Amino acid sequence: MNAVKKAYRINVALSLSNVNADFLQLILCMMVSHYIIANPLYGAALFLFANIWTLYFEGNLRRLSSGAAPRKTNFVMWILLSASVFAGLALVFLYPIVMRAPGTNFVSFFVLLIAARSVLTWKVNDALSKPGLARRIYKGLFQILFFVPCLAFAWIIDDEPVMWMTLVGYALTGFLLSYQSSTMASLSKYIANTRRDKLHDIFSYRVFSNMSLYAQIALSLGVLMYICYVSFSTPAFSSDTYVYMGVWIVAVLLFSELFTKLVNRRGWILSLNIFIVGAAMWITGSLMMFDFKGLWGSTFWAGLWGFGLACITSVLNRYNGDFKMVARIAGRKVSDRDLHFRSMITQIISVIFSNAIMLCVVTVWVFVIPASHTPELPWVFRSTMVQLPVLFMLVSVFFALRQPLDERSRQKLLNYTQGTNNNTPTKQNLRSNLVEKKRVKFGVKILAFFVRPFLHLKVSGKEYMEMEHFPSVFVCNHGIIYGPIAAVIYLPTYFRPWIDRKMVDREMAAKEMYGRFIYRIPLLPPKAKMRIARLLAGPVTWALNSFNPIPVEKNNLRNVMTTFDDTVKVLSEGDNVLIFPERPRKVKRGDKMTVEHLTDSVGRLFTGFANIGRLYYETTGKCLRFYPIYASKRNHTFRIGQPVVFSPDNDPHDEKQRIADLLHDKMLELAE
Repeated sequence: MNAVKKAYRINVALSLSNVNADFLQLILCMMVSHYIIANPLYGAALFLFANIWTLYFEGNLRRLSSGAAPRKTNFVMWILLSASVFAGLALVFLYPIVMRAPGTNFVSFFVLLIAARSVLTWKVNDALSKPGLARRIYKGLFQILFFVPCLAFAWIIDDEPVMWMTLVGYALTGFLLSYQSSTMASLSKYIANTRRDKLHDIFSYRVFSNMSLYAQIALSLGVLMYICYVSFSTPAFSSDTYVYMGVWIVAVLLFSELFTKLVNRRGWILSLNIFIVGAAMWITGSLMMFDFKGLWGSTFWAGLWGFGLACITSVLNRYNGDFKMVARIAGRKVSDRDLHFRSMITQIISVIFSNAIMLCVVTVWVFVIPASHTPELPWVFRSTMVQLPVLFMLVSVFFALRQPLDERSRQKLLNYTQGTNNNTPTKQNLRSNLVEKKRVKFGVKILAFFVRPFLHLKVSGKEYMEMEHFPSVFVCNHGIIYGPIAAVIYLPTYFRPWIDRKMVDREMAAKEMYGRFIYRIPLLPPKAKMRIARLLAGPVTWALNSFNPIPVEKNNLRNVMTTFDDTVKVLSEGDNVLIFPERPRKVKRGDKMTVEHLTDSVGRLFTGFANIGRLYYETTGKCLRFYPIYASKRNHTFRIGQPVVFSPDNDPHDEKQRIADLLHDKMLELAE
C-alpha cells in the first residue's frame, strides 16, 4: 500500500512537469526571438498562443461543458480563446508587414517546432506500452528524432553561445516532457467519461476551486510578467539574461516542491492563515521586484516572492486532499484519482486563462513598445505587470476568507470521520457548514490575522486537551478584553463562544459601549459621543457575529434557559463552547458606577454556567468536561489547565458549586 501511495505521489509530481517546462520553453522562444528580430515579446506571444491551444485540445477541455466545469468558467474561457485567435492572427500576418520584420518566419518555425514536439510527446508517451528500460529507450529515440530539425535550425544562428544555449535548452525541455507520465491523455479520458462532477454542489469545494484558480492564475501571470519585464529591461541582446531567468525559474519551482515535502514530513499545520500570509509575502515581493535594480535587493525580494509561492502551493495541495472527507459528509464517494484530476483541471484552466490574458497584453506591447523608441519600459506597461497578478491574488484571498473549512472545522471533520464523535447532529452541523451554501462571516479571520502578530503568547497545556472527549466547555478569564481576544486566536480547537446579547446587536452594543467608556471622552457633547459609539458598534458587532456566538442574557429567566438549551444543542452537534463566567467588580468612575474585570487575577465566577454539565448529561448521557484557561497580558502566556469533569452522582446544587470553585482555583494557579 505504501508503494502504491508513493508511486501515486510521484505521478502527481511528474504530471506538473509539463507546466514547469512551459516556462523554460517560453524563455527559449524569447531568446531566439530577441536574437533574430530584436523583440523577445514576439516569441513570447507566439509561444503563449501555441501553448493555449495545445493545452485546450490535448486536455480535452472542449468537453468541460458536460459538467466538469461551471458555465461561467466556460463562458470566460471562450471569450479568452476568441481573443487569443485574433491576437494570433495579428502576430502571424499583421506584425511582419507593419514592423517590416521578415525574420519572424524563423521565430514562427521555432515556436511551431516546440508546440509540435509537446503534442507528439504526449501522444507517444500515452501510446508506448513497453515497460521499464525499453520504454525509456523509445522515449529517448523519439526525442533524438525531434532534435534533428532543431539542429538544422541552429545552423542559422551565427552567435555560438546562443546556438549552444538553444540546443541545450531544447534538449532539457524535451527531457522534462519525455519523462512526465501521460497525464494529459488520462485527463482527456477522465473528462470524456465524467458524466457528473461529484463535488460541484459542495459549497466549501466551490470556494476552494475559486481560491485555487485565482491563486494559480496570479502565480502564472506573475512569472510571465516578470520574465517579459527582465527580457525587455536589457535592450541590448544578452544571452546571459536568459540563462539567469531559466535558473531562477528552476530554483523557484524546486524550492516550492522541497518546501511542500518538508512541511508534509514534519507534519506542520497548513492553515488558511498561512495561505493569506503567503499571499501577502508574494504580493510584496511582486511589487518590489520590479523596482529594485541592485543584485542583493532583487535577490531578497525574489526570495520573499518564492517563499510566498511555496506557502500558497503547499496550502492548496493540503486542502485539496481534505475534500475526500467533506464528500463523505455529503454522501459521496470520492477517490484520490477524482481529486487529482479535479486539481489538474483547475491547473490547466488557470494556465490557459493566464496565458490568454498575457497573450492579449503582450500582443499590444509587441506593436506599441518598439514604436515608442524609449530605452525603458513605459510606466503604463510596468504598472500593468504589477497590478494584474496582484488583482487576481487579492480575489483568491477573498475566497480564502470565505472558506468555511478552516482549521477548527477540519478538526471537527476529522473527529467525525475517525469515529470519535460520530453522531447525527454533528453530521448535520458539518453538512450545513461545509456542504450547503451558507454565508460565511469572516470577521474573526480578519481579526485573528491582524491581531496575532501583536500578542506573541506562549501557549501551554495543550496536552491536557483530549479530543476523544470533545465536545467540552472552555472557561477563560476576561481581563477586560484581553482574555476573549487571546482565546479566539490561541485556543487550538473549534468552539462557539458565549457573548452578551447586548454586544451582538448594533444598537444595544452602541448603548453599552457608551455607558462603559465612551461617555468619558472629554470636550465632546453627549450626541457626538453617541455617534462615535454607533460608528464603533458596527465593526464590533460584525466581528462578534462572525464567531457564530451563543447570545447570553443574564437578567431574564426565560432567555437564560434559552441560552442553556442552545448551548446543549451546540454541544450535541459536536461544537465546543467558550465562556467567560467571571464576576465583574463594581467601580466608581467620576459620578457614575460601572463594572470592570480584573486584569492581573481572576474574580469569583458565576455558578450558573455549571448547569450545562447536568443538562448535557440528561440529554446525551455523557459527562461534560470543563477546561480552565488563563490568558496573562503581563506574562504573555495562554495556559490551559486540567479539566474538571461533571459528576452526575452529586447533588445538582453542590455539583454546580464544586465545578465553579475548582475552576476558579485552577485558574488562579494558572495565573501564578
